[in-house]
Amino acid sequence: MSQKDMELREKFLFTLEWLLAVTKRYTANLQFGLVQINFADPAKLGDLFGAQEANHKLDDILHCLSKAFRKTDLVARDGVDFWIIVPYASTDEKLVDRVRYIIDIASQIGLEIVERDISLFPLPLAGHNLDDDCSAVEFLAYLKNNHDTLASHERSMAPQ
Repeated sequence: MSQKDMELREKFLFTLEWLLAVTKRYTANLQFGLVQINFADPAKLGDLFGAQEANHKLDDILHCLSKAFRKTDLVARDGVDFWIIVPYASTDEKLVDRVRYIIDIASQIGLEIVERDISLFPLPLAGHNLDDDCSAVEFLAYLKNNHDTLASHERSMAPQ
């Protein structure tokens, strides 16, 4: 990842930690969505494209996503995962379809042959089993590991 992409990730994590802290105090007044897009696994991408080319393709998708969403939506990449903070928009099919459409366009750079999963999480997250002092990185790992039970919507996009 480039220095700019790493700075975007740090900004994203800082903002997410701030949002998590604020939602603990004002759960009824602040809501937002968190979108996770997962492009298969690193080993499969490395086998298909080589590690360096796969990394470049994922960086291209990060830039496509950053341009496609609103300025108020923050996009970050963490390995083969992309995370998007969406200030409150209901996590309904419209958002899922919008993300899917953007991913279809972004995937035209060669990743359409790789499985992609899209998960939407409405936040604040009810009934989670996390420490109140968990970091943004820990929170994202928790969501990723428990997306089957925590996501309000999920879509899997099979390879073409």
